[in-house]
Amino acid sequence: MPVVSRTRLFPTSPQKLTHTPLSILDAAVVRYSPSAGVWIFKDAPSVDHLSVSLNITLDAYPQWSGQLQWTPYNPNGDHTQRLQRLMLSYGSPDDPGVEFIIATSSRSISSFVGNPVDGCINASNLPFVELIGSTPSLALHDAATYAGLPSLIIQITTLADGGVAIGLKFAHPIADAHSMLQFTSDWAAVSRALRKREPLPMLSPVFDPSLIDRAAAGDIDALSPLPSILEIARDLPLHRYDCWNSKIDCPPFLESLTTVPPEVESIVSHFGQPIEWKNWDYKAPVSYYLVEFSPGELYAMWEEANLTSRVSHLDALLAHIWNLIIRARRLDGEYHLDVSFGFRNRLNPPLPTSFLGSPISSLQVTSTAQDAVDHNLGSTAACIRSALSAFDASTIPALLHELAFEVSPLRTWGAFFGSRNTIITSWLGKQPRCMRDMDFGTGPPTVVEAVMPGIDGCVQVMEANPRDLEEKSWYESGAIISLYLRDDVMENILRDPALRKYRHDKS
Repeated sequence: MPVVSRTRLFPTSPQKLTHTPLSILDAAVVRYSPSAGVWIFKDAPSVDHLSVSLNITLDAYPQWSGQLQWTPYNPNGDHTQRLQRLMLSYGSPDDPGVEFIIATSSRSISSFVGNPVDGCINASNLPFVELIGSTPSLALHDAATYAGLPSLIIQITTLADGGVAIGLKFAHPIADAHSMLQFTSDWAAVSRALRKREPLPMLSPVFDPSLIDRAAAGDIDALSPLPSILEIARDLPLHRYDCWNSKIDCPPFLESLTTVPPEVESIVSHFGQPIEWKNWDYKAPVSYYLVEFSPGELYAMWEEANLTSRVSHLDALLAHIWNLIIRARRLDGEYHLDVSFGFRNRLNPPLPTSFLGSPISSLQVTSTAQDAVDHNLGSTAACIRSALSAFDASTIPALLHELAFEVSPLRTWGAFFGSRNTIITSWLGKQPRCMRDMDFGTGPPTVVEAVMPGIDGCVQVMEANPRDLEEKSWYESGAIISLYLRDDVMENILRDPALRKYRHDKS
């Protein structure tokens, strides 16, 4: 794709040199794939206008032009100086800045729109990856290299038919999906104000990672954790795969993960559950489909699930998707679901809505092949609800205490993929922070894409038509599911009559 220009953006006002330790949770997501999204507009402001409004918006986010890096290891320091903790430094002449790319493409909008068949679109070959910057790499993309590398890449692409695509890619420790959507919403608000010649909006993102760490129970700067607090944390439904105990069957390109760092080799004596590499055929081809469920289908799922348990619409939807995946994998025995969840509203007091960072984790739910064969929606949804309910203001401080004392936040994986595991993340939002509701002054996007890793077992959920919502709930607009599954598993799901079991039920 031809690149017209490539520059680094910095705050327009001078910044004081600042070194900010990132939170316990931010450090735990270093190996997550980037938070990335694409918005394509049929009618859009000019590239010059988008560039001006972007510069104004970035002034409210000065830290994102800084350097994401490891904090120097100090075995006698506080919790922010333990091994492989993160820091964001900004206000230096050496800051890497935000990578800003202006490009053109010979493709038209139609190149990014699939053909729906029974509410399902094969998106495997839709070229969204061209619309987010592939170079340079993001800071700590390999959990090692960071000097001079940006934490945020923004690309604006003019398409052959006059459409404009906006692509964002963040290093996950500085922004989860919520933070990315907040930034995009702020940028869109500035753009609209400029177009209408109205006063600029007051942007108020909250960059204070210490709010997370201060919510931890006990003294996290002490020499060792409190056993009574660890007991609470370890009762929570979480996967704790130990990378350092996972050499057997590890793919060659991931072997470095299984090596204990020399700085802490002498103090590591106990090892946890190994990663089940044998359950992941990383060479098998993976299909990517978008599956839409109507408001009526979502209502019918929820109605059936609530015959036996009190669950949410999202619980019922996740249960339906997971049951379909288990059925399609056709293996006996146990299956695991890892659901991403946020901390913003689960702490006391809650974090500000505009809080920046990655205050997320994943919980574990276990089910069996028989439950999926029976399509026991209520039971599965109740298991998901029970696991989610375990994480509240009385237990999360204990979890933060445990994480603060991890020898390395990269050691433990809270989720996995492959034939026995499914990872689900929800990007459901509320206006004006819905993925599909970003308006830069010329109307909502024609196409949006949540860019996820193409790995077997990765699932993402978002609204179908948020502009229909106004003050209503997300399920009243329908939902679109991004499914990444091994080719044969995807074929089984598409042929399964249970996929559309709820189509004709009442709305």
